[in-house]
Amino acid sequence: MVTLAACGQKGAVVIGNLENAEGETIVLERLSSTEVFPKDSADIDAAGEFKLADAEITEPGFYRLRLGQNNFVILLLNDGDKAEVTGNALDFYKSYEVSGSEESLKLRNLDKRLRQDYELTDSLRKSFMQLQASGQYNMDSVKQSIDEIFLSAQAKKAEFVEKFINENPTSLATLSAIQAVRFDENADLFETVADNLTAAHPNSDYVKQFKMTLVDLRAKQQAAAKTGIGAQAPEIVVQTPDGETIKLSDFRGKITMIDFWAAWCKPCRAENPNVVRVYNKYHDKGFEVFGVSLDRDKESWVTAIQQDGLPWKHGSELKFWQSSFVPAYNLEGIPMTYLLDENGIIIAKGLRGAELEAKLQEIFG
Repeated sequence: MVTLAACGQKGAVVIGNLENAEGETIVLERLSSTEVFPKDSADIDAAGEFKLADAEITEPGFYRLRLGQNNFVILLLNDGDKAEVTGNALDFYKSYEVSGSEESLKLRNLDKRLRQDYELTDSLRKSFMQLQASGQYNMDSVKQSIDEIFLSAQAKKAEFVEKFINENPTSLATLSAIQAVRFDENADLFETVADNLTAAHPNSDYVKQFKMTLVDLRAKQQAAAKTGIGAQAPEIVVQTPDGETIKLSDFRGKITMIDFWAAWCKPCRAENPNVVRVYNKYHDKGFEVFGVSLDRDKESWVTAIQQDGLPWKHGSELKFWQSSFVPAYNLEGIPMTYLLDENGIIIAKGLRGAELEAKLQEIFG
């Protein structure tokens, strides 16, 4: 148990009153970028009150205030804070309020706003599924309307996050804010956060970890740019089931779809009948498929080709996710497809089901 011995001693105090929490144990833990450090715990009294402390704060840090394993809230405490937390233990995350800690209040207000976006997105998804199940609506029109609402909400969220970051340039709460937007659409904003926080907290582990993450994001963005629409598809050199060498460049002169898949991938196997159907429909018009497998067991791979009746050419390194084409194409999951024109230029990617057939119909008529 950690306590503050006297007024003026370094550290932070968390006091609070929670409904429906009598007799429960509440725990305060400091969160590093990689670890959790228990700091204090207390039994909540009959009035719902408790007091916790960390006497070792030297710089702002993220803290988890929890009841049990999965019932918690996050605070952002600084030296000298006396945070007061209230709420209902039965719905701690949604009901809690905080005062006496400026950074924790910023984090709370940020969370409230971002949760509104999550709840809107979830509501749109459920509404679309219900309308789709009813079969009483023009789903193309409904989807367009829902997409418009969603895109508008996403734009407003991005605008809010940018404003929050600009108004709180030195706050570690901006680390939470920036997670709510996509790096590929807001790279400059990520750089702004890194620059601001490096200047304000040069020794912070949180900032150092964020900068390392930023390096990874930049690398992924560069890799993605190499396989974006309009880019020349990177060469692939693999072995066929018969042990012969096959290359992506062998398919020049044809509209070709690279189909990254594996025998062990259930969604891939489920999609195979659709690919077979469109292959048979458009093959005579100049459509080819190059099946590139992430398998590691040759027998399973060959058996899957036979079982699913896949008539196109296949190749693999049999190296699973260690295959050389995985980083080249920035693969994070399968099935994944890349559609190339006659010159090997990427014209679409990620097409499956009806979207794939619609694109081929557009190309071949």
